[in-house]
Formats: sequence, C-alpha cells, structure tokens
Amino acid sequence: MLQRTLARMSPSASAPPFLPLAFRMAATLGLMLLHVWLPREATPAQGEWLYFSLLVFFFLESVIELEFHRQAHGRLFATPGITAVRWNLLLDVALVTLVVAYHGADQERLVAFYLFPVLASAFYVGTQDILGVGLFSASLHAGLVVGFSNGWLPPFGASGLGLEGAHRIQVVAMASLQIFTATLVMMFLRRNLESLRQNLNQREAEADELAELHLRVVESMSSGLVTLDAQSRITSANPAAESILLRRLEPGTPITRYLPLSPDALQSPNGEPRFELVIQETGGNRIMGGHLAPLRGPEGRQGGSILIFQDLTEWKTLEERTHTAERLAAVGQLSAGLAHELRNPLASIMGCVQLLGSGKDGPSQERILGILARESERVNEIVGHFLDFASPRDPQMQAIPLPAFIDDVAASWEMDPRAQGLHLLIPGQAPALSFSGDPTAAHRILTNLLSNARKAVAAVSEPKVSLGWAQSGDRLTLWVEDNGCGMDEDRKRRLFLPFQSGFEEGAGLGMSLVFQMAQRMGWSMRVDSTPGQGSRISLDIPCTDLA
Repeated sequence: MLQRTLARMSPSASAPPFLPLAFRMAATLGLMLLHVWLPREATPAQGEWLYFSLLVFFFLESVIELEFHRQAHGRLFATPGITAVRWNLLLDVALVTLVVAYHGADQERLVAFYLFPVLASAFYVGTQDILGVGLFSASLHAGLVVGFSNGWLPPFGASGLGLEGAHRIQVVAMASLQIFTATLVMMFLRRNLESLRQNLNQREAEADELAELHLRVVESMSSGLVTLDAQSRITSANPAAESILLRRLEPGTPITRYLPLSPDALQSPNGEPRFELVIQETGGNRIMGGHLAPLRGPEGRQGGSILIFQDLTEWKTLEERTHTAERLAAVGQLSAGLAHELRNPLASIMGCVQLLGSGKDGPSQERILGILARESERVNEIVGHFLDFASPRDPQMQAIPLPAFIDDVAASWEMDPRAQGLHLLIPGQAPALSFSGDPTAAHRILTNLLSNARKAVAAVSEPKVSLGWAQSGDRLTLWVEDNGCGMDEDRKRRLFLPFQSGFEEGAGLGMSLVFQMAQRMGWSMRVDSTPGQGSRISLDIPCTDLA
C-alpha cells in the first residue's frame, strides 16, 4: 500500500508537461524561425534587433530551466515549486507583452495571447494568483496602448503610430474585458478543481484505509484464503494458507498442485459449497475442509474463484472421540434403563418361584402361573424393544396404499383388548394414493402412537383418540390426536429419549423406536401438545403416486 501511495505521489513519465515553460519554449522558437525565414522589408522595423534579441533571451532561459528540471526532477518539463511557477507565469506575460508591443499594441486580435498565461495559471496556483496574473496582463496591455499612443514609449515594431482617443479606449476596454472574463472563469474552475482535489484526496485516503484494513483482516485470518483466476491458477494467498499447507504457494501455479480439487468443482459457476479432502503425507493423512466460491467482478461476471480452507485433522479426531464418548454414554444409559425395567418383572417372577417351591398355602397355582406368564411376556417385550432399538434393520421401502394401510391400523386397534370401549375416530374414507415407506415399520409407528394416545386419555372422562390425514402436493401428513393429559416443554424435549416413558405401562422405548424408524424411512415428525388439553403427533411422508 505504501508503494502504491508513493507511486501515486511521484511524477509519472506520462504526466503532462509544465505548460508555462513548454509554451514559452515553443513560442520563442517559432517566432525566431518565422522572423528569420520571412522576407524582410527594405526598411527594418523600429527595435527589430531588440525584439529578436529578447526572443533569443527567452528561448535560452527556457532551455536552461529545462535542463535544471531534468537534473532536479529526473525528467523534462517537470512541475516545479510554487515560486518557480509564479516566475514562469511572469515570464510568459512578459513574452506576450513583447510580442504584442512589436506586432502592434492596437491590434485587438493579439490580446488573445494574454489568455494563455491566465488559463495556465488555473492548473498551478490559487485564485489570488490567477487574479494577479489577470490584473498584471491587463495592466501591461493598457500601459502599452497608452504609452505608445501618448508617445511615452518610443516606437517599437508596429506600435507607436498613435491612436485616437475613442479608439484607444475601445481597444483597452475590449482587451481588459477579455482578460478579466477569462480570469473570472479560471478562478471559478480553480475553486472547483481544488474542491475536486480535496474530495479525491479524501477518497484516496479512505481507499487506503480500506485496503489496509482488508490486508490486516486477510493476514490475520486463521483460515487459508487463496484467490484463483479463470484457469484455476493462484493469484494470491494469505500467510495462513501457506502455514496450513506447509509450503509456499507460488502465484501462477495451478491450485491442484497443492489441493486435489476436482475439475468439475473448479469450473462450476456456483463453486462447491463445502468439501473435505484427504491429503496423504509421510506423517499420516491430513483432512482439509473448505469452501470454493466464484469471484465476481463489478459487472457480476465470474473472473475467478476464492478458496477458503482449514486443517480439520485435529478437529475430526476430537469429533470422533466425542462421538465415541457419546456412544459409550448412550450404551450406559440404555444398560441402566434396561436393568431398571427388568428388575420389577424379575422380582415378580422370583417371588412366584419361591411360593411354588415353599409348598406353603398361598395364591392358587393357576394365579401364580398367570403372573409368571404375564411377567415373562413383559420381559420378552422389553428385550425385543431393546434389540430393535440397538440393532435396527434396514427399511424395505415400497409404495403403501393409504386406504389399505388405514384399514389395517384400525383393525389392529379394534383387536387390541386394551382399547376395548374406546372408539378410534377416522374422518371417512382415505383417498386413493400411496406413500413411500416400510409396511412393517409404518404399522409399528402408528400402533405405538395410538398406544401412547390411549394411555394419555386413561384419566379423561370423555376420551377421544383420532387418526387423520391431509395431502399437500407430493407430501402426505398423517397424525394421531388425543384429548388426554398433554405434555409440557420438558416432557416434549425428552419424548424420544430411551426409557423416558411418562406412563406406568410400557418400557419407555416405544417413542424412541418410532423416531428411529421414521428417520430411517425419511419421514419427519412434529409434536404439538398442551398440558391438560391433549397432543397431536404428525408425520410428514413423501407420496409415490397420486390417483
């Protein structure tokens, strides 16, 4: 950034030449050549040799100053300091006065020569100096006209022939009007030019600050940042990129030399939102993760790509350790829950066995055998649920007709002795459409949801359990709703966790199995519940074909 600022402040080889000096050199050289080449009159004009000598003087002075500029600034026609600028403007006005005096002070067309010093002053000096140049020029011209007209100045070239009073006033007035008009215009332009220059300096300062901030941000990033051109060659890289890759990234080299990115991702107009790469090295594999996005220009055209990446090796190792710890914790939780659930039926079974072995009078043998059968079935159910949860089978996805599925679920409800006396509300005939799922898993999900709804309305005076559906585009929504006890926010958060049943009946694995089976089939679940007002659990399912 400092080099860029210095380059902007230093004179450029293509910078425009210093106008007052260039004008004086070109004007004197041209006038001398014209004076030499044009045929001379028989009678030389008054002061001809003085005129030519002064032209030579002005030319030699400009040559000497030109050489001084070359030595001082390293180039010809360099813009000098303010004092030298004022001196050059003064010499330009003097040269114009010499030309006007020799070729006729009464010639109104020659007044236009005074406009050049006034115009040139607008580029180098302030408004006061511009006004000074204008006043000085007008004063010199008026002095020439008055001096030659009144004979105060000796004849010189075409001047000194005398002017009438009215014509003299007209010449001076028109010349002064032209000079002062140009002066006022240049003062206005100079003021605007200064304002524009201040604004430009302010914008350049702001741009430098933004560039410095951008540089600090890029260099302070812990992630690697690399910019690529349209051919996927490196154009820039921050220090973090070289530190992560343990090598220097040479500009102009393909990025594939350092990262094995696919050609499709590099040429894609949308980049690659997220990628992970395995880099094989002597000390072991390293995992790089990052993001590749298009780098667009001001008009929105893609001019390359920007690559941001990180070394994920340690993070992946930590993640794997965390997952292992979570799995071990889940196994411990499941084991504790399973032991807790098995303790009660095993205690009942041991008590019955002790009664049968003691031979003492007690409950009838038939009742004891009934208790043994019930508790054994309970143990079998708990172990079965646990095995299903721990080792789920892959779903066998197929198209399931909705009407037949609803009839099957309703039949299971009617055959369940625990649901005797509780009618399942179904809103008419299901539409003729199919949805995607595993028939066995889908049936188990609905029967588990209905079982929970039955338990939730056990203490309600007018219990209601309903099964409903709705179709929206290519999605099907099935829901089970009840007017039972409902759930608070804490209960809803723990609904799908193992062994978190809120009812005395059951092992607490039913809803965990429901959630697991739904996720494996690509279904999504939503729970809406209010304590004391009931619950609705909805399933969002993709349809396979619509009738």
